[in-house]
Amino acid sequence: MRYLPDALTARRLDTTELRAAFTVQNLFEPGAVALDVVDLDRVVLGGVVPLSQPLTLPNPTYLRAAYFCERRELGVLNIGGAGSITVDGVTFALGAHDALYVGRGSEQVSFASADSNSPARFYLVSYPAHAAYPTSRITPADADVLDLGSQEMAN
Repeated sequence: MRYLPDALTARRLDTTELRAAFTVQNLFEPGAVALDVVDLDRVVLGGVVPLSQPLTLPNPTYLRAAYFCERRELGVLNIGGAGSITVDGVTFALGAHDALYVGRGSEQVSFASADSNSPARFYLVSYPAHAAYPTSRITPADADVLDLGSQEMAN
């Protein structure tokens, strides 16, 4: 469990201490699922890099649940090569920058790469959920893009 400093403490931290307190590292280990729990709204951050074998989403004991998504929803963004996520027996193919919303109540979640030489890199974000919504794949073409400003004027 990662505990973030409160506002008063954060004001007194130097750059190195701020980086240590707020930067999540080592999420993308080849052939592994890495999870990090942050006390901020009980968020679970994670990374999954499947190689030649699929990887199953574990159910950490600190969730005190029968399975990971028993009372949580899960957002997954693929920032690597092509891959797939299987949720309760249904497989969703995800290319680079595709996302998958996994609804509360989904019991079995596993991750696979199409090519172990260019593996998928799945970034996970999970929060407690109070309603169940269907698992849905989202692609960049599905996004409502709102262009604000320009690259040249960004600071």
